[in-house]
Amino acid sequence: MVGVSTGLEPYFSFSYFRSGRLGKFIEVKADIVQEYLDQHPEADPNNLPNWFISAMDLAPEAHADVQCVIQRWIDSSISKTVNAPRGYTVEQVEKVYERLYKGGAKGGTVYVDGSRDAQVLTLKAEENTFDDEVEATETKREKPHVVLVETISDLRSTDVTIGSEVGNTCPVCRQGKVKEIGGCNTCTNCGAQLKCGL
Repeated sequence: MVGVSTGLEPYFSFSYFRSGRLGKFIEVKADIVQEYLDQHPEADPNNLPNWFISAMDLAPEAHADVQCVIQRWIDSSISKTVNAPRGYTVEQVEKVYERLYKGGAKGGTVYVDGSRDAQVLTLKAEENTFDDEVEATETKREKPHVVLVETISDLRSTDVTIGSEVGNTCPVCRQGKVKEIGGCNTCTNCGAQLKCGL
């Protein structure tokens, strides 16, 4: 609304509709696309370069990986929505939350497109209907889903447990192990006191 950065979030879409308080839909177009087109008059607005990636172009795992990578450098928690496509199952959502947890995120939000009877942002200016069946074949996207491949290893194949209990990997530096030192569970690498019994 005020033209600030999207921060950790990719653009929802470069053209979308926002549901207003009166039930009307307001079309929103990202200024960054117009700026690019102004500087590149030969460019096709319907076929933007592949680095114009929106939230629904990314696989949910990529959204989670981005949050986990950046969380390492932030003391408090950060906010990021993992956008999942329509029809994403409960089991798939569970795996995303496990990925966030094991990747070191201090919180996380997963939103499955069309999971509510109304949503604020949509790609079409029409009422959302919760009862619509998920189409067997989704509309083909020109850009494939992007997944950050080696950012975080497959979480099902790792035995790393991050936490404040003795034997866990330190949640602060992710380098040391947690040991009981002087009555406190302390990291052997950074010295963070994670839990004290004193």
